[in-house]
Amino acid sequence: MKENRHRTERLYSIDGLQPVNHPIMLAEIGCGHPILTLTAAMHGDEDVGVHILDTLRKTVEPENGTLRLIIANPPALFQGVRFLSEDLNRSFAGSSISNSSEARLAPQILEMVKRSDCVVDIHSTSTISEAFAIVGRRNENRLLLAEIAGFKNIVLFEGRSTRAMVDNVVCGIGLELGLHGSKYAYEEGLRAANNILEGLGMSKSSYPKEDIEYFEIFGSFPNISHSVVLRVRNFERVMPGTIIAASVNGQKDIIAEEEFYPVLAGERSYSNLLLKAKKVTRREFLKP
Repeated sequence: MKENRHRTERLYSIDGLQPVNHPIMLAEIGCGHPILTLTAAMHGDEDVGVHILDTLRKTVEPENGTLRLIIANPPALFQGVRFLSEDLNRSFAGSSISNSSEARLAPQILEMVKRSDCVVDIHSTSTISEAFAIVGRRNENRLLLAEIAGFKNIVLFEGRSTRAMVDNVVCGIGLELGLHGSKYAYEEGLRAANNILEGLGMSKSSYPKEDIEYFEIFGSFPNISHSVVLRVRNFERVMPGTIIAASVNGQKDIIAEEEFYPVLAGERSYSNLLLKAKKVTRREFLKP
């Protein structure tokens, strides 16, 4: 209870942030192109991006172009829940609940970002993980945007529906920063944002970049529940025959039948989620 109160107090301390029923343009800094838009709180329980945006508006003055900072889902953010009716980040190509809070927010957000040259959607996870960038389409510009963020890992997650916000803009990527509310997630998000600003020629950055490894999602384990103990870690290679998960209820261990790299292992925001990725070259990442 004390932690929730502290979280809410921090949100109310951010100038211009209120629990309204529409997206908030927290700041628009600079003018002209390129226009870079950063969105946060697409999921209301992921507030680290909000604090990253608040820091950026106080510290960044673009030498060129425009920086737009948007809070996507204030209603869910102030309630501390992922969403009110349905996942907002699955509502951008038509909603299953046409009158839901999220269905009303989605077109408003698209209107706010549609003139952007680049859009970066900031997320965090319910499990400890290295920060990484997600690209939803085999596209050179999207990949370049992910590369200048400076993370070690870039994941191609093609084949999803086009209901995510970044799949409905000219050039968009997602950033998964690691554990909700952690210092690591905050610092990684700030580093990536400043690297992107530098990469687009909008400002200078002293933040480090890492050598990049490329991954492509090719499958998942749909039957892994939250009642098992995972024995794999994100982005660490799993060989055939490895025990992936041990049940706490006396059921059989889950054994890997093929080589793969886990992505979002242990994530609790979606049921039964453990994605399987293969490591690829940059050329393979873009090859149809």
